[in-house]
Amino acid sequence: MGGFWDFPSVKDVSIDDWFWTPYLESVRTVMLPYVLDKFEEDGYLENYDRVARGETGGHRGPHFSDGLLMETLRGACDFLAARPDMALRARVDGIVKRVRAASLVTDGFLSTWTLLEAPDRRWGENGGDIVIQHDLYNHGALIEAAVSHYRATGETVLLDCAVRAANLICAYMGDAPKRNVIPGHSLPEEAFVRLFVLFRDTRALDEYAGAHGVHYDDYLRMADFWYKARGRHEGRGLSSRFAPAYNQDDAPFEQARQAVGHSVRAALCYTGAAAVAREYGDGRYTAALDAIWRNVYDRKLHVSGGIGTRHDIEGFDADYNLPGDAYLETCAAIAFMFWAGEMSRLRPRAEYYDGFERALYNNVLAAVGPDFTHFFYQNPLVSPGGVKRWAWHGCPCCPPMLIKLFSSLQSYIYSYRTGALNVNLLIGSRFETADFSIEQHDGRIRVDSRGRALTLRVRMPRFADGFGLSIDGRPLDYEAEDGYAAVTRVWADTVSLAGMDRLTRVFANPRVAAERGNVAVMDGPFLYCAEGIDNGGDVDFTIAKEPRLMRTADGVTGWRQGGGTFKLIPYYKWCRRATGRSEDDRMAVWFRQEDMRAEDELAREIGENLYGDYR
Repeated sequence: MGGFWDFPSVKDVSIDDWFWTPYLESVRTVMLPYVLDKFEEDGYLENYDRVARGETGGHRGPHFSDGLLMETLRGACDFLAARPDMALRARVDGIVKRVRAASLVTDGFLSTWTLLEAPDRRWGENGGDIVIQHDLYNHGALIEAAVSHYRATGETVLLDCAVRAANLICAYMGDAPKRNVIPGHSLPEEAFVRLFVLFRDTRALDEYAGAHGVHYDDYLRMADFWYKARGRHEGRGLSSRFAPAYNQDDAPFEQARQAVGHSVRAALCYTGAAAVAREYGDGRYTAALDAIWRNVYDRKLHVSGGIGTRHDIEGFDADYNLPGDAYLETCAAIAFMFWAGEMSRLRPRAEYYDGFERALYNNVLAAVGPDFTHFFYQNPLVSPGGVKRWAWHGCPCCPPMLIKLFSSLQSYIYSYRTGALNVNLLIGSRFETADFSIEQHDGRIRVDSRGRALTLRVRMPRFADGFGLSIDGRPLDYEAEDGYAAVTRVWADTVSLAGMDRLTRVFANPRVAAERGNVAVMDGPFLYCAEGIDNGGDVDFTIAKEPRLMRTADGVTGWRQGGGTFKLIPYYKWCRRATGRSEDDRMAVWFRQEDMRAEDELAREIGENLYGDYR
């Protein structure tokens, strides 16, 4: 609405890509059932059963166990929407039945830790702690799962639970005389926008809405309240363990200009704010969002696409403090990608998907082992050895977020509005509407605009060198618009892309003290690293002035200062060949550069950018 850009639904885009097709199939058939099995073993579903039976005590798992299960359920439903699967459908139905049974014995409140262990402390009140309890986070995850479940199945059995919860929240929270409560962990903000959009745009739900007391504008107003109320603490109990900045509650949101606090909470907070801004279409929060984006993208984004340097709060640190041993939680990189996607719907800029792509192909892929059942919580850019992915974790928040992302990846490849179509990601795929069809494979994009003019906008990736478009070998003129190559015409053509093959060194802005004098190596969107097993245990070396980088079948080779070679592999493949010798397990992505150019020269060249090509 309002001229903003739409994403296709997960069922409208099919991925046919040499890398992503088998990868996503492994997520669907290996990772997803593995994670659901683990949640079953850990008692996450038993918590709902206990609530349904009217029991108290005995909660299993963390306070946010409901949210983790519901995020995974959302991913399962998105996979179902894209591809029918009888076995997965049966499993989803079984989970929904148990969740619904618990919901129906309450007034709509469904956060099992609070119901079982502290029923008098709902929403963190009466001596509770909303930051720790995660009550609103759990409800938000329920709502987003319910929206995906309805879109996949057309059934309202889980939507019933979401509507009861959302109506309860809208009746209880808001401006006085309602209660001043905001999320201790963001996610419900965007979830309420999703629920609003579902009812606004789905005429098949009109009768249902009337019968179930749905006033869908209330859901958007609720999400908006959670931004207006930030920094206004009157009548609200604050966390005894965390400062307000930890959950982005230190100032009114419209005044925010820097990313603060816990990085997952922060990026999800900004995701929801962008969604609210889009739906109102009146510019609210956009000044804050633009400033915060600049702060992260230009000053706080690691070369791998990771965010959140500090270990103590899993969160943001000072500008330009980007050490190799930073925290870089998997969930934070995914939340950053969700935020980038929402920002692109306000105004498509190539840098949003440059950031999305950087995080996807590096921080996020590195978090998953080759068997799809081992994971990284943190994703450092240097390791002394001995680091291993875990098979399961006491805080297993990463697998659900990974499943949410991968199950919805196809919806980010394109965005569109009347008369215009963006190609955001270069992933083999097909998308068709009544107005156009588009298919891309291996640097070629086939477009048919059904005999009408269409503006095609192809993102020019940050790694492109000599980017160009052509049809049948003839160059195609384009206008550069916010990093997209735009061409308006009647389409029945195949466009070829040039300049997409680039192996290069990159350097960080000299204000990043940790990496002064250093370079990293990237091949297209992929960051590379050195492991000890390939380099005689030595990953602390200096790259020659003219390193003569060369691709090999399994990596990149080059010359060290003083002679001798080094070998690099894609960062996402690190920690796959443990030998038991810690020196073999060492890893690094930044290396000293022989005769590095002067800092003042590099500073002038890079300007306000955070990373540049070293030539």
